[in-house]
Amino acid sequence: RPKMRKKFIYVVLIPLVILLIVVYLFHNKWIESGIEYAAEEVVGAKVEIDNLHLNFSPLGIEWAQTHVANPHNTWRNLFETGKVKFNIDFNQLLRGKYIIDEVEVNDVLIDTKRSTDGAIDKDRNKRAILAGEKLSFSKLADQAIKNTVTIPPVFDLVKLRKGFNADSLVKALDMSSVKYIDTLKTRVNDLTNQWSTIKNDFETQKQKVLDIEKQISAINPGALNNVQSISSAIVTVNNSIKTVNEIKEIVNARSVSVKTNVVNFTELVGRVDDHVKNDFEKLKSMARLPSINTKGMANLLVGNEMYKRAMNYMSWADYARATVKKYQPEPDKESPPRMKGQDIKFPEERGYPKLWIKKIKITGGSEKGALEYFRATGLAENISDNQRITGSPINISLDGVGNNNRTLKLTGTFDRRNEIPVDKFSASLTNVPLREFSLGNSNFLPSKITDAVMNSSIKISIPGNKIDATAELNLRNLTLHFETDAKNLAEQIVREILLGIDGFNVQLRLWNTSGSFDIALSTDLDERLSQRISALIGEEVKKLQAELRQRFDAVVQQEIQKFNTLY
Repeated sequence: RPKMRKKFIYVVLIPLVILLIVVYLFHNKWIESGIEYAAEEVVGAKVEIDNLHLNFSPLGIEWAQTHVANPHNTWRNLFETGKVKFNIDFNQLLRGKYIIDEVEVNDVLIDTKRSTDGAIDKDRNKRAILAGEKLSFSKLADQAIKNTVTIPPVFDLVKLRKGFNADSLVKALDMSSVKYIDTLKTRVNDLTNQWSTIKNDFETQKQKVLDIEKQISAINPGALNNVQSISSAIVTVNNSIKTVNEIKEIVNARSVSVKTNVVNFTELVGRVDDHVKNDFEKLKSMARLPSINTKGMANLLVGNEMYKRAMNYMSWADYARATVKKYQPEPDKESPPRMKGQDIKFPEERGYPKLWIKKIKITGGSEKGALEYFRATGLAENISDNQRITGSPINISLDGVGNNNRTLKLTGTFDRRNEIPVDKFSASLTNVPLREFSLGNSNFLPSKITDAVMNSSIKISIPGNKIDATAELNLRNLTLHFETDAKNLAEQIVREILLGIDGFNVQLRLWNTSGSFDIALSTDLDERLSQRISALIGEEVKKLQAELRQRFDAVVQQEIQKFNTLY
Protein backbone atom coordinates (compact mmCIF):
# COMPACT_ATOMS: atom_id res chain seq x y z
CA ARG A 1 0.00 0.00 0.00
CA PRO A 2 2.76 2.58 0.75
CA LYS A 3 4.19 1.87 -2.73
CA MET A 4 0.76 2.36 -4.29
CA ARG A 5 0.38 5.66 -2.45
CA LYS A 6 3.77 6.87 -3.66
CA LYS A 7 2.91 5.89 -7.24
CA PHE A 8 -0.39 7.76 -6.93
CA ILE A 9 1.37 10.86 -5.59
CA TYR A 10 4.13 10.86 -8.22
CA VAL A 11 2.18 9.61 -11.21
CA VAL A 12 -1.24 11.24 -10.66
CA LEU A 13 -1.43 13.83 -7.92
CA ILE A 14 1.67 15.98 -8.55
CA PRO A 15 1.20 16.10 -12.36
CA LEU A 16 -2.46 16.97 -11.81
CA VAL A 17 -1.56 19.80 -9.42
CA ILE A 18 1.09 21.07 -11.84
CA LEU A 19 -1.35 20.85 -14.73
CA LEU A 20 -4.00 22.79 -12.82
CA ILE A 21 -1.47 25.46 -11.83
CA VAL A 22 -0.17 25.78 -15.38
CA VAL A 23 -3.69 25.94 -16.83
CA TYR A 24 -4.60 28.59 -14.28
CA LEU A 25 -1.44 30.62 -14.70
CA PHE A 26 -1.56 30.38 -18.47
CA HIS A 27 -4.49 32.74 -18.59
CA ASN A 28 -2.64 36.02 -18.16
CA LYS A 29 -5.80 38.06 -17.94
CA TRP A 30 -7.07 35.93 -15.08
CA ILE A 31 -3.83 36.47 -13.18
CA GLU A 32 -3.87 40.18 -13.96
CA SER A 33 -7.45 40.53 -12.70
CA GLY A 34 -6.68 38.46 -9.61
CA ILE A 35 -3.67 40.59 -8.65
CA GLU A 36 -5.61 43.80 -9.26
CA TYR A 37 -8.55 42.63 -7.14
CA ALA A 38 -6.34 41.45 -4.26
CA ALA A 39 -4.38 44.71 -4.29
CA GLU A 40 -7.61 46.77 -4.33
CA GLU A 41 -8.75 44.88 -1.23
CA VAL A 42 -5.62 46.23 0.50
CA VAL A 43 -5.57 49.77 -0.92
CA GLY A 44 -9.30 50.58 -1.13
CA ALA A 45 -8.98 52.13 -4.60
CA LYS A 46 -8.34 51.03 -8.18
CA VAL A 47 -5.16 49.12 -8.96
CA GLU A 48 -4.42 48.72 -12.67
CA ILE A 49 -1.83 46.41 -14.24
CA ASP A 50 -1.00 46.46 -17.96
CA ASN A 51 0.38 43.74 -20.27
CA LEU A 52 1.01 40.95 -17.77
CA HIS A 53 3.00 37.93 -19.02
CA LEU A 54 3.78 34.57 -17.43
CA ASN A 55 7.20 32.94 -17.81
CA PHE A 56 7.70 29.20 -17.20
CA SER A 57 11.45 28.77 -16.99
CA PRO A 58 12.00 29.90 -14.33
CA LEU A 59 8.43 30.43 -13.12
CA GLY A 60 7.87 34.17 -13.01
CA ILE A 61 5.58 37.08 -13.80
CA GLU A 62 6.17 40.50 -15.33
CA TRP A 63 4.01 43.41 -16.43
CA ALA A 64 4.57 46.72 -18.13
CA GLN A 65 2.87 49.31 -15.86
CA THR A 66 1.12 49.71 -12.51
CA HIS A 67 -1.24 52.49 -11.38
CA VAL A 68 -2.37 52.52 -7.72
CA ALA A 69 -5.02 55.15 -6.92
CA ASN A 70 -5.02 57.10 -3.64
CA PRO A 71 -8.07 55.95 -1.60
CA HIS A 72 -8.32 59.42 0.00
CA ASN A 73 -8.03 61.31 -3.30
CA THR A 74 -9.11 59.00 -6.12
CA TRP A 75 -8.13 61.42 -8.91
CA ARG A 76 -4.46 60.97 -7.97
CA ASN A 77 -2.24 57.91 -7.72
CA LEU A 78 -0.43 56.89 -4.56
CA PHE A 79 2.24 55.75 -7.01
CA GLU A 80 2.71 54.30 -10.46
CA THR A 81 5.46 52.11 -11.85
CA GLY A 82 6.98 51.00 -15.10
CA LYS A 83 8.06 47.40 -15.65
CA VAL A 84 7.68 44.96 -12.73
CA LYS A 85 9.34 41.54 -12.87
CA PHE A 86 9.81 38.65 -10.39
CA ASN A 87 10.30 34.87 -10.16
CA ILE A 88 8.50 32.51 -7.75
CA ASP A 89 10.02 29.50 -5.98
CA PHE A 90 8.07 26.67 -7.67
CA ASN A 91 8.80 24.07 -4.96
CA GLN A 92 7.41 26.33 -2.24
CA LEU A 93 4.46 27.30 -4.43
CA LEU A 94 3.39 23.63 -4.41
CA ARG A 95 3.36 23.90 -0.59
CA GLY A 96 1.08 26.95 -0.74
CA LYS A 97 3.87 29.43 0.00
CA TYR A 98 4.88 32.45 -2.06
CA ILE A 99 8.64 32.86 -1.79
CA ILE A 100 10.17 35.46 -4.10
CA ASP A 101 13.92 36.09 -4.06
CA GLU A 102 13.90 39.36 -5.96
CA VAL A 103 11.42 41.77 -7.51
CA GLU A 104 12.41 44.47 -9.99
CA VAL A 105 10.24 47.59 -9.92
CA ASN A 106 11.21 50.25 -12.45
CA ASP A 107 10.28 53.92 -12.94
CA VAL A 108 8.34 54.52 -9.70
CA LEU A 109 6.46 57.84 -9.59
CA ILE A 110 4.66 59.17 -6.51
CA ASP A 111 1.46 61.23 -6.28
CA THR A 112 0.75 61.48 -10.01
CA LYS A 113 -2.43 62.77 -11.62
CA ARG A 114 -4.98 60.27 -12.96
CA SER A 115 -7.05 60.58 -16.14
CA THR A 116 -9.95 58.58 -14.60
CA ASP A 117 -11.49 58.30 -11.14
CA GLY A 118 -9.82 55.58 -9.07
CA ALA A 119 -12.74 54.93 -6.71
CA ILE A 120 -14.07 51.40 -6.13
CA ASP A 121 -17.25 50.02 -4.53
CA LYS A 122 -17.92 51.63 -1.12
CA ASP A 123 -18.19 48.32 0.74
CA ARG A 124 -14.82 47.17 -0.60
CA ASN A 125 -13.32 50.55 0.23
CA LYS A 126 -14.50 50.35 3.86
CA ARG A 127 -12.94 46.95 4.51
CA ALA A 128 -9.64 47.81 2.80
CA ILE A 129 -6.51 48.08 4.91
CA LEU A 130 -5.39 51.56 3.86
CA ALA A 131 -8.79 53.17 3.36
CA GLY A 132 -10.69 51.41 6.11
CA GLU A 133 -8.09 51.66 8.87
CA LYS A 134 -8.64 54.42 11.41
CA LEU A 135 -5.82 56.90 10.96
CA SER A 136 -5.12 57.29 14.66
CA PHE A 137 -1.96 59.42 14.47
CA SER A 138 -3.53 61.69 11.85
CA LYS A 139 -6.66 62.22 13.94
CA LEU A 140 -4.73 62.99 17.10
CA ALA A 141 -2.41 65.36 15.25
CA ASP A 142 -5.35 67.03 13.49
CA GLN A 143 -7.02 67.77 16.83
CA ALA A 144 -3.80 69.16 18.29
CA ILE A 145 -3.29 71.34 15.21
CA LYS A 146 -6.84 72.71 15.43
CA ASN A 147 -6.15 73.65 19.03
CA THR A 148 -2.89 75.34 18.04
CA VAL A 149 -3.79 77.16 14.83
CA THR A 150 -6.31 79.74 15.97
CA ILE A 151 -7.63 83.01 14.57
CA PRO A 152 -4.70 85.43 14.39
CA PRO A 153 -4.54 87.93 17.27
CA VAL A 154 -5.32 91.60 16.82
CA PHE A 155 -2.18 93.73 16.63
CA ASP A 156 -4.08 96.97 15.99
CA LEU A 157 -4.23 98.52 19.49
CA VAL A 158 -7.19 100.77 18.65
CA LYS A 159 -9.29 97.79 17.53
CA LEU A 160 -8.00 95.72 20.43
CA ARG A 161 -9.07 98.27 23.10
CA LYS A 162 -12.40 98.90 21.42
CA GLY A 163 -13.47 95.25 21.27
CA PHE A 164 -12.08 94.26 24.68
CA ASN A 165 -14.53 93.43 27.51
CA ALA A 166 -13.02 91.16 30.16
CA ASP A 167 -16.30 90.38 31.98
CA SER A 168 -18.11 89.35 28.79
CA LEU A 169 -15.20 87.18 27.68
CA VAL A 170 -15.02 85.34 31.01
CA LYS A 171 -18.78 84.71 30.97
CA ALA A 172 -18.61 83.36 27.41
CA LEU A 173 -15.75 80.96 28.25
CA ASP A 174 -16.71 77.29 28.66
CA MET A 175 -14.39 76.68 31.62
CA SER A 176 -13.09 73.12 31.77
CA SER A 177 -11.35 73.92 35.07
CA VAL A 178 -14.66 74.63 36.84
CA LYS A 179 -16.16 71.40 35.42
CA TYR A 180 -13.09 69.50 36.55
CA ILE A 181 -13.34 70.94 40.07
CA ASP A 182 -17.02 69.92 40.22
CA THR A 183 -15.96 66.39 39.29
CA LEU A 184 -13.40 66.43 42.11
CA LYS A 185 -16.09 67.57 44.57
CA THR A 186 -18.16 64.51 43.69
CA ARG A 187 -15.06 62.36 44.13
CA VAL A 188 -14.43 63.89 47.57
CA ASN A 189 -17.96 62.96 48.66
CA ASP A 190 -17.48 59.39 47.40
CA LEU A 191 -14.16 59.07 49.23
CA THR A 192 -15.69 60.54 52.39
CA ASN A 193 -18.37 57.85 52.35
CA GLN A 194 -15.71 55.21 51.77
CA TRP A 195 -13.67 56.60 54.66
CA SER A 196 -16.70 56.44 56.97
CA THR A 197 -17.16 52.77 56.08
CA ILE A 198 -13.47 52.07 56.70
CA LYS A 199 -13.57 53.85 60.06
CA ASN A 200 -16.62 51.85 61.15
CA ASP A 201 -14.94 48.65 60.00
CA PHE A 202 -11.82 49.60 61.93
CA GLU A 203 -13.84 50.20 65.10
CA THR A 204 -15.37 46.73 64.70
CA GLN A 205 -11.94 45.14 64.37
CA LYS A 206 -10.70 47.19 67.29
CA GLN A 207 -13.50 45.80 69.48
CA LYS A 208 -12.56 42.27 68.42
CA VAL A 209 -8.99 42.93 69.59
CA LEU A 210 -10.27 44.17 72.95
CA ASP A 211 -12.40 41.03 73.31
CA ILE A 212 -9.38 38.86 72.54
CA GLU A 213 -7.36 40.76 75.13
CA LYS A 214 -10.04 40.00 77.78
CA GLN A 215 -10.10 36.30 76.83
CA ILE A 216 -6.33 35.97 77.06
CA SER A 217 -6.17 37.94 80.33
CA ALA A 218 -8.81 35.65 81.80
CA ILE A 219 -6.50 32.64 81.48
CA ASN A 220 -5.00 31.85 84.94
CA PRO A 221 -1.72 29.91 84.54
CA GLY A 222 -2.04 28.65 88.10
CA ALA A 223 -5.35 27.00 87.32
CA LEU A 224 -3.96 24.97 84.40
CA ASN A 225 -3.64 21.79 86.45
CA ASN A 226 -5.56 19.27 84.35
CA VAL A 227 -5.96 18.19 80.72
CA GLN A 228 -9.35 19.82 80.28
CA SER A 229 -8.24 23.28 81.47
CA ILE A 230 -5.04 23.13 79.45
CA SER A 231 -6.91 22.07 76.28
CA SER A 232 -9.45 24.84 76.78
CA ALA A 233 -6.68 27.43 77.17
CA ILE A 234 -4.93 26.16 74.00
CA VAL A 235 -8.17 26.42 71.99
CA THR A 236 -8.68 29.97 73.28
CA VAL A 237 -5.13 30.98 72.33
CA ASN A 238 -5.32 29.34 68.86
CA ASN A 239 -8.65 30.99 68.09
CA SER A 240 -7.24 34.32 69.26
CA ILE A 241 -4.18 33.95 66.99
CA LYS A 242 -6.42 33.07 64.03
CA THR A 243 -8.69 36.06 64.69
CA VAL A 244 -5.73 38.41 65.13
CA ASN A 245 -4.29 37.26 61.78
CA GLU A 246 -7.64 37.84 60.07
CA ILE A 247 -7.84 41.30 61.63
CA LYS A 248 -4.29 42.02 60.49
CA GLU A 249 -5.14 41.11 56.87
CA ILE A 250 -8.29 43.26 56.95
CA VAL A 251 -6.49 46.26 58.43
CA ASN A 252 -3.60 45.93 55.94
CA ALA A 253 -6.05 45.76 53.02
CA ARG A 254 -7.92 48.82 54.30
CA SER A 255 -4.60 50.63 54.79
CA VAL A 256 -3.54 49.92 51.20
CA SER A 257 -6.95 51.08 49.95
CA VAL A 258 -6.71 54.36 51.89
CA LYS A 259 -3.16 55.06 50.70
CA THR A 260 -4.08 54.28 47.08
CA ASN A 261 -7.10 56.58 47.23
CA VAL A 262 -5.05 59.39 48.75
CA VAL A 263 -2.23 59.05 46.18
CA ASN A 264 -4.64 58.86 43.21
CA PHE A 265 -6.76 61.74 44.40
CA THR A 266 -3.73 63.89 45.16
CA GLU A 267 -2.60 63.32 41.57
CA LEU A 268 -6.04 64.38 40.28
CA VAL A 269 -5.96 67.53 42.42
CA GLY A 270 -2.54 68.35 40.99
CA ARG A 271 -4.07 68.58 37.52
CA VAL A 272 -6.31 71.51 38.45
CA ASP A 273 -3.53 73.97 37.59
CA ASP A 274 -3.21 72.47 34.11
CA HIS A 275 -6.93 72.98 33.45
CA VAL A 276 -6.74 76.55 34.76
CA LYS A 277 -3.75 77.26 32.52
CA ASN A 278 -5.51 75.85 29.44
CA ASP A 279 -8.66 77.85 30.20
CA PHE A 280 -6.71 81.09 30.41
CA GLU A 281 -4.98 80.35 27.10
CA LYS A 282 -8.43 79.84 25.54
CA LEU A 283 -9.56 83.11 27.07
CA LYS A 284 -6.60 84.99 25.59
CA SER A 285 -7.37 83.41 22.23
CA MET A 286 -11.00 84.56 22.48
CA ALA A 287 -9.81 88.08 23.32
CA ARG A 288 -7.35 87.78 20.41
CA LEU A 289 -4.56 89.12 22.59
CA PRO A 290 -1.29 88.66 20.73
CA SER A 291 1.18 86.21 22.29
CA ILE A 292 4.39 88.11 21.84
CA ASN A 293 6.74 85.16 22.29
CA THR A 294 8.76 82.90 20.03
CA LYS A 295 6.06 80.23 19.83
CA GLY A 296 3.42 82.77 18.85
CA MET A 297 5.65 84.25 16.16
CA ALA A 298 6.39 80.85 14.60
CA ASN A 299 2.68 80.01 14.44
CA LEU A 300 1.90 83.32 12.74
CA LEU A 301 4.76 83.09 10.28
CA VAL A 302 4.74 79.44 9.10
CA GLY A 303 2.07 77.68 11.18
CA ASN A 304 -0.46 76.93 8.44
CA GLU A 305 2.12 75.68 5.96
CA MET A 306 4.01 73.49 8.43
CA TYR A 307 0.89 71.92 9.89
CA LYS A 308 -0.23 70.90 6.40
CA ARG A 309 3.09 69.13 6.03
CA ALA A 310 2.74 67.59 9.50
CA MET A 311 -0.61 66.03 8.55
CA ASN A 312 1.03 64.53 5.48
CA TYR A 313 3.78 63.01 7.66
CA MET A 314 1.20 61.53 10.05
CA SER A 315 -0.85 60.05 7.21
CA TRP A 316 2.14 58.16 5.83
CA ALA A 317 3.01 56.96 9.34
CA ASP A 318 -0.55 55.64 9.66
CA TYR A 319 -0.39 53.94 6.28
CA ALA A 320 2.84 52.18 7.22
CA ARG A 321 1.62 51.03 10.63
CA ALA A 322 -1.77 49.85 9.33
CA THR A 323 -0.39 48.00 6.30
CA VAL A 324 2.41 46.07 7.95
CA LYS A 325 0.31 45.23 11.00
CA LYS A 326 -2.37 43.54 8.90
CA TYR A 327 0.08 40.99 7.51
CA GLN A 328 0.57 39.28 10.89
CA PRO A 329 -0.89 35.81 10.28
CA GLU A 330 -3.48 34.20 12.50
CA PRO A 331 -2.64 30.67 13.69
CA ASP A 332 -4.34 27.87 11.82
CA LYS A 333 -7.12 26.27 13.83
CA GLU A 334 -7.62 22.54 13.59
CA SER A 335 -10.75 20.87 14.98
CA PRO A 336 -10.33 17.08 14.63
CA PRO A 337 -13.39 14.79 14.72
CA ARG A 338 -14.22 13.12 18.03
CA MET A 339 -12.09 10.11 18.89
CA LYS A 340 -9.62 11.00 16.15
CA GLY A 341 -6.01 12.00 16.50
CA GLN A 342 -4.51 15.39 15.74
CA ASP A 343 -1.27 16.20 13.94
CA ILE A 344 1.00 18.46 16.02
CA LYS A 345 3.29 20.57 13.84
CA PHE A 346 6.71 21.15 15.35
CA PRO A 347 8.63 24.32 14.46
CA GLU A 348 10.81 24.04 11.38
CA GLU A 349 14.43 25.02 11.84
CA ARG A 350 14.48 26.52 8.35
CA GLY A 351 10.79 27.16 7.83
CA TYR A 352 9.25 29.63 5.41
CA PRO A 353 6.38 32.06 6.03
CA LYS A 354 3.44 31.98 3.66
CA LEU A 355 4.66 35.20 1.95
CA TRP A 356 8.30 36.27 1.77
CA ILE A 357 9.69 38.75 -0.74
CA LYS A 358 13.36 38.76 0.11
CA LYS A 359 14.37 41.76 -1.97
CA ILE A 360 12.71 44.44 -4.11
CA LYS A 361 14.93 46.54 -6.35
CA ILE A 362 13.33 49.93 -6.98
CA THR A 363 14.17 52.58 -9.54
CA GLY A 364 12.23 55.81 -9.96
CA GLY A 365 12.40 59.17 -11.57
CA SER A 366 10.62 62.29 -12.68
CA GLU A 367 7.45 62.16 -14.73
CA LYS A 368 7.90 61.89 -18.46
CA GLY A 369 8.67 65.26 -19.99
CA ALA A 370 9.49 66.90 -16.66
CA LEU A 371 11.97 69.76 -16.87
CA GLU A 372 13.54 68.84 -13.52
CA TYR A 373 15.28 65.49 -13.85
CA PHE A 374 15.45 63.16 -10.84
CA ARG A 375 16.51 59.53 -10.58
CA ALA A 376 16.48 57.24 -7.52
CA THR A 377 17.38 53.63 -6.72
CA GLY A 378 16.68 51.62 -3.61
CA LEU A 379 15.88 48.35 -1.89
CA ALA A 380 13.05 46.93 0.19
CA GLU A 381 14.07 43.75 2.01
CA ASN A 382 12.35 40.93 3.88
CA ILE A 383 8.70 41.72 3.23
CA SER A 384 6.89 38.82 4.90
CA ASP A 385 3.71 37.91 6.75
CA ASN A 386 5.67 36.47 9.71
CA GLN A 387 8.86 38.21 10.77
CA ARG A 388 9.39 35.75 13.62
CA ILE A 389 10.05 33.01 11.08
CA THR A 390 12.28 35.09 8.80
CA GLY A 391 14.01 36.68 11.81
CA SER A 392 14.25 40.01 10.01
CA PRO A 393 12.24 43.26 9.99
CA ILE A 394 11.24 44.98 6.77
CA ASN A 395 13.98 47.40 5.74
CA ILE A 396 13.76 50.02 3.03
CA SER A 397 16.39 52.39 1.66
CA LEU A 398 16.32 54.79 -1.25
CA ASP A 399 18.95 57.17 -2.64
CA GLY A 400 18.44 59.62 -5.46
CA VAL A 401 20.14 62.42 -7.38
CA GLY A 402 18.88 65.01 -9.82
CA ASN A 403 19.86 68.12 -11.65
CA ASN A 404 20.97 71.21 -9.67
CA ASN A 405 22.75 68.83 -7.22
CA ARG A 406 19.49 67.61 -5.70
CA THR A 407 19.77 64.56 -3.45
CA LEU A 408 17.33 62.22 -1.70
CA LYS A 409 17.93 59.73 1.08
CA LEU A 410 15.16 57.61 2.63
CA THR A 411 15.42 54.79 5.17
CA GLY A 412 12.81 52.86 7.12
CA THR A 413 12.41 49.84 9.40
CA PHE A 414 9.19 47.99 10.25
CA ASP A 415 9.80 45.56 13.10
CA ARG A 416 7.05 43.08 14.06
CA ARG A 417 9.20 40.41 15.71
CA ASN A 418 8.11 41.33 19.26
CA GLU A 419 4.77 42.07 20.91
CA ILE A 420 5.24 45.85 20.60
CA PRO A 421 5.71 46.94 16.95
CA VAL A 422 8.45 49.48 16.23
CA ASP A 423 8.61 51.65 13.09
CA LYS A 424 11.36 54.11 12.24
CA PHE A 425 11.67 56.40 9.20
CA SER A 426 14.09 59.08 8.16
CA ALA A 427 14.26 61.14 4.99
CA SER A 428 16.30 64.06 3.71
CA LEU A 429 16.05 66.19 0.57
CA THR A 430 18.63 68.78 -0.46
CA ASN A 431 18.74 71.53 -3.08
CA VAL A 432 15.08 71.10 -4.01
CA PRO A 433 13.53 73.94 -6.04
CA LEU A 434 10.50 75.18 -4.10
CA ARG A 435 7.74 76.56 -6.28
CA GLU A 436 5.65 77.94 -3.43
CA PHE A 437 5.67 78.18 0.37
CA SER A 438 2.92 80.08 2.20
CA LEU A 439 3.68 82.63 4.93
CA GLY A 440 1.21 84.20 7.33
CA ASN A 441 -2.47 83.64 6.57
CA SER A 442 -5.48 85.49 5.22
CA ASN A 443 -5.71 87.67 8.36
CA PHE A 444 -2.03 88.34 9.02
CA LEU A 445 0.43 89.39 6.33
CA PRO A 446 -0.66 86.93 3.62
CA SER A 447 2.40 86.25 1.46
CA LYS A 448 4.26 83.57 -0.43
CA ILE A 449 7.82 82.47 -1.00
CA THR A 450 8.61 81.50 -4.59
CA ASP A 451 11.66 80.31 -6.49
CA ALA A 452 13.44 79.28 -3.30
CA VAL A 453 15.77 76.34 -2.68
CA MET A 454 14.88 74.03 0.20
CA ASN A 455 16.78 71.46 2.26
CA SER A 456 14.58 69.32 4.49
CA SER A 457 14.83 66.34 6.80
CA ILE A 458 12.37 64.33 8.85
CA LYS A 459 12.70 61.59 11.46
CA ILE A 460 9.77 59.55 12.80
CA SER A 461 9.92 56.93 15.55
CA ILE A 462 6.81 54.88 16.40
CA PRO A 463 7.25 52.37 19.26
CA GLY A 464 3.80 50.87 19.90
CA ASN A 465 1.19 53.64 20.17
CA LYS A 466 3.75 56.38 20.79
CA ILE A 467 5.16 58.65 18.11
CA ASP A 468 7.93 61.23 17.98
CA ALA A 469 8.40 63.14 14.72
CA THR A 470 10.82 65.97 13.98
CA ALA A 471 11.15 67.95 10.78
CA GLU A 472 13.62 70.66 9.79
CA LEU A 473 13.41 72.94 6.76
CA ASN A 474 16.02 75.34 5.46
CA LEU A 475 14.85 77.89 2.85
CA ARG A 476 17.32 80.07 0.95
CA ASN A 477 17.56 82.26 -2.15
CA LEU A 478 13.91 83.07 -1.64
CA THR A 479 11.70 85.62 -3.38
CA LEU A 480 8.86 87.18 -1.35
CA HIS A 481 5.45 88.19 -2.69
CA PHE A 482 3.14 90.11 -0.31
CA GLU A 483 -0.53 89.89 -1.25
CA THR A 484 -1.61 92.99 0.73
CA ASP A 485 -0.07 96.06 2.33
CA ALA A 486 0.80 95.96 6.03
CA LYS A 487 -2.39 96.70 8.05
CA ASN A 488 -0.71 97.47 11.42
CA LEU A 489 2.63 97.97 13.13
CA ALA A 490 3.18 94.26 13.75
CA GLU A 491 2.72 93.37 10.09
CA GLN A 492 4.97 96.25 9.11
CA ILE A 493 7.73 94.97 11.42
CA VAL A 494 7.45 91.39 10.13
CA ARG A 495 7.48 92.64 6.55
CA GLU A 496 10.62 94.73 7.13
CA ILE A 497 12.47 91.80 8.71
CA LEU A 498 11.47 89.38 5.95
CA LEU A 499 12.57 91.81 3.25
CA GLY A 500 16.01 91.92 4.86
CA ILE A 501 16.73 88.19 4.66
CA ASP A 502 17.38 85.67 1.87
CA GLY A 503 16.60 82.54 3.91
CA PHE A 504 15.55 81.10 7.26
CA ASN A 505 15.14 77.78 9.13
CA VAL A 506 12.02 76.07 10.49
CA GLN A 507 11.81 73.29 13.09
CA LEU A 508 8.70 71.22 13.85
CA ARG A 509 8.24 68.45 16.41
CA LEU A 510 5.14 66.34 17.15
CA TRP A 511 4.99 63.76 19.93
CA ASN A 512 2.30 62.10 22.00
CA THR A 513 2.07 61.14 25.65
CA SER A 514 -1.00 59.51 27.25
CA GLY A 515 -2.78 59.59 23.90
CA SER A 516 -2.62 63.36 23.34
CA PHE A 517 -0.37 65.23 20.92
CA ASP A 518 2.10 67.99 21.73
CA ILE A 519 3.42 70.31 19.03
CA ALA A 520 6.48 72.56 19.01
CA LEU A 521 7.18 74.95 16.14
CA SER A 522 9.99 77.48 15.84
CA THR A 523 12.03 79.48 13.34
CA ASP A 524 15.32 81.30 13.63
CA LEU A 525 13.44 84.62 13.13
CA ASP A 526 11.16 84.23 16.18
CA GLU A 527 13.38 86.04 18.67
CA ARG A 528 13.92 89.06 16.42
CA LEU A 529 10.22 89.33 15.61
CA SER A 530 9.01 89.01 19.21
CA GLN A 531 11.54 91.56 20.52
CA ARG A 532 10.61 94.19 17.92
CA ILE A 533 6.84 93.74 18.31
CA SER A 534 7.05 93.63 22.11
CA ALA A 535 8.92 96.93 22.19
CA LEU A 536 6.01 98.64 20.38
CA ILE A 537 2.84 97.09 21.81
CA GLY A 538 4.04 94.84 24.61
CA GLU A 539 3.14 97.14 27.53
CA GLU A 540 -0.44 97.72 26.35
CA VAL A 541 -0.94 93.99 25.80
CA LYS A 542 0.37 93.29 29.32
CA LYS A 543 -2.19 95.70 30.81
CA LEU A 544 -5.09 94.08 28.96
CA GLN A 545 -3.86 90.62 29.85
CA ALA A 546 -3.57 91.58 33.54
CA GLU A 547 -7.16 92.84 33.52
CA LEU A 548 -8.33 89.63 31.88
CA ARG A 549 -6.38 87.58 34.40
CA GLN A 550 -7.94 89.45 37.31
CA ARG A 551 -11.50 88.74 36.12
CA PHE A 552 -10.65 85.13 35.31
CA ASP A 553 -8.97 84.48 38.69
CA ALA A 554 -11.95 85.93 40.55
CA VAL A 555 -14.19 83.21 39.11
CA VAL A 556 -11.75 80.32 39.33
CA GLN A 557 -10.40 81.08 42.79
CA GLN A 558 -13.92 81.19 44.21
CA GLU A 559 -14.48 77.62 43.00
CA ILE A 560 -11.06 76.50 44.19
CA GLN A 561 -11.71 77.91 47.70
CA LYS A 562 -15.00 75.97 47.92
CA PHE A 563 -13.21 72.81 46.90
CA ASN A 564 -10.30 73.35 49.31
CA THR A 565 -12.74 73.67 52.21
CA LEU A 566 -14.34 70.37 51.23
CA TYR A 567 -10.98 68.75 50.48
